[in-house]
Amino acid sequence: MEKGQTGPERPRKRLLLYMLHCGLDGKLLQKICARHGLDLDIRQFPREEAFAYHMHPQFQTPDLILIRGHFIQLVHEVDKERHIPYVVVSSKLKYGTGQPVFIHADKGYGTEETLAVYHAVAEKLKEMVSLRSLDAQGTSPVEANATDSAPC
Repeated sequence: MEKGQTGPERPRKRLLLYMLHCGLDGKLLQKICARHGLDLDIRQFPREEAFAYHMHPQFQTPDLILIRGHFIQLVHEVDKERHIPYVVVSSKLKYGTGQPVFIHADKGYGTEETLAVYHAVAEKLKEMVSLRSLDAQGTSPVEANATDSAPC
């Protein structure tokens, strides 16, 4: 075993991300997330009805959700006490109020500067996945940050 390793590397689980009307390209987001170390299966929903249908508890529950601000209430309604973590992306700051994870797309979604939004989303998703796995292991985020030596 090499110095710095604590055990055999576990295979990564492919995470399921639902996207609803984000104004972002799922294929590009998937590539950028892979560069950040996240293996995602992204399902994009152009319509709220299809999203709500696939959020029914009989279907596979997504690991993460990415939405635009005006769909916050819909996510709360279809979550059904599963507490699925979600990221809000909006060009309007008003949707950031009260949201645990909010990314401001201040330059919109169709400009050359949009690449920064993709990287911000990837970083937030990675952070959320890390925190969730730490919670499942019973490790506090403070303990984990104390042992992390490499920045994202």
